[in-house]
Amino acid sequence: MFNLLTFGLLIASIFSITSKNPVISVIFLITTFVIAAGYLILLGIKFIGISYIVIYVGAIAVLFLFVIMMINIKLTDILETGSNYTKNLPLAIVIITLFLSILTAILSPLYSVNPLFVTLFNFNSELFDLLNSQYSSPSLEGLVELGTSLDLSSVLNYNLGLSKITNNSDIYFSNFEQIEILGHNLYTFGAILLIILSIILLLAMLATIVISKKNVNI
Repeated sequence: MFNLLTFGLLIASIFSITSKNPVISVIFLITTFVIAAGYLILLGIKFIGISYIVIYVGAIAVLFLFVIMMINIKLTDILETGSNYTKNLPLAIVIITLFLSILTAILSPLYSVNPLFVTLFNFNSELFDLLNSQYSSPSLEGLVELGTSLDLSSVLNYNLGLSKITNNSDIYFSNFEQIEILGHNLYTFGAILLIILSIILLLAMLATIVISKKNVNI
C-alpha cells in the first residue's frame, strides 16, 4: 500500500510540473497533496495529514485554481514558451546532485555516531507494540523494563541525560491523541501567542478590505 502511494505521489508530482495546461497542473498538485496526506495518515501522523488536506488542498490549491481561472491564460501563450522548460534542465540536475551529496555528507556521520539517530531510523513494529502495551503505566518503571529488554538503555540515557531512572520519577504518561496534545500545549503555554496571531490576521483582513474598496473611508 505504501509503495503504491509513493509511486502515485511521484507520478502526480511529475505531471504537476510538466503539464502545460495550468488548470491540469493544479489538479495534479491537489492529487499530490491528497496522496501525501493519505500516506501520513496511514503512518500514524494524523494531524499533519489532515492539515495537508485542510490547508494545502482546501485553501492554497483552490486559491491557485481560482487565480488561474481569473487571469484567463491562453493555451497558445503557454505553448509558445513550452521550449523554455527544458533549457534549465541541466542546471536542475546539477543542483539536485549537489543537494543529495550535501545531505548524504551531513547525515552519514550522525547515522554512524549518534545512537539515538540510529534508533529513530530503525524503529520496528515490535517496539511500537511493546510501547503501546506499556503506555498505561503510571510511571517510567514499565518503560525502563522495556528499554532493558530491547537493549535500549544507551538510547534512554542519551535522550534523558540520566544514568539511572528511579521509580520515584515525577514523569507520567497521559493517554492523549496527537491533536489533543497539540491543542493542550498551544492553549496552555502559547495562549498569548494565539491571541497576538488572531489580531494580526484580523488586521490583515481589514487591510485587504480597505485596499480593495474604491472609497478609502469605511
